[in-house]
Amino acid sequence: MTAPPLPAAVVDAAVDWLVHLWSGEATETSRAQWQRWRAADPLHEQAWRHVEATDARWRTGAPGLAAAIASPARAAGRRRALGGMAALAVAGLAVYAGREQMAMRGWLAGLRTAKGEQRRLHLPDGTELLLNTATALDIDFGPTLRRLRLHSGELLIATAPDPQVPARPFVVDTPAGCAQALGTRLTVRHDTDGPAGEATRVAVFEGAVELRGAASVLRIDAGQAARLPAGGTPMALPPPQAPAWADGVLVASDMRLDAFIDELRRYRPGLVQLAPEVAGLRLSGVFPLADTDRILQALVQVLPVQVHVPVPYWVRIGPA
Repeated sequence: MTAPPLPAAVVDAAVDWLVHLWSGEATETSRAQWQRWRAADPLHEQAWRHVEATDARWRTGAPGLAAAIASPARAAGRRRALGGMAALAVAGLAVYAGREQMAMRGWLAGLRTAKGEQRRLHLPDGTELLLNTATALDIDFGPTLRRLRLHSGELLIATAPDPQVPARPFVVDTPAGCAQALGTRLTVRHDTDGPAGEATRVAVFEGAVELRGAASVLRIDAGQAARLPAGGTPMALPPPQAPAWADGVLVASDMRLDAFIDELRRYRPGLVQLAPEVAGLRLSGVFPLADTDRILQALVQVLPVQVHVPVPYWVRIGPA
């Protein structure tokens, strides 16, 4: 008989504890609190062991996918497969690259990060920025306004009081609308081709933000988030999690595999295809983003899937 799924809140708590222990900020007090949480309920311990096992499989130092497909025993078969797939792979990657290029606004932006790259900046007013993967941004500070133009990608922003008098408003413009920070720590993400269409998402961790759409304004306070579709009206979202990507990890808490792969694609160059038969599988864990090959290897160990790499920059994930 299949065991019933763990409550989502319990899995969330286990993942939060793992992120905390990974962060380097754990103290003797917080470690004692973690141990008390584990002992408080058998479900807590079960969730912790599940998340910890996922993390342990990841860290075992298993060879990356490149090493796996380079096995001498598979060389002949691999050469035959590459010969038969070369034209298809080149054509598929060309279509993929063309679609990304057309979708990417701001290709002449003053600041860009590549897929998998992050960059930290300190602005003249004292504001701190962390640019996430595949982000295109312009900075436009003038006499009356501090403005960021986010064309695509994601930012973590810790605003500083403006040294000028009178203080200039701090705004982030995106293709969907405008977010004005009111003494704030926040994330702003703009997806040009997300599953639900082009949209901006804002999450606030300190202070507040006014999110302006085409015809309405929504105030978002600390612990709140909202989504603004292009040309639409701001809509409240569930309370946000801390931005794990700022710590270099991708956190999954009872997450569908298709949603997980959507996030992974933001950090991995090339084409990642997922078979519909496995899209609904669910996983939990903390996956560092520095090596996406090992993340794919971990999927094979924790889910009934197989990962096939016909050519570099082309990954296919299907049922085992």
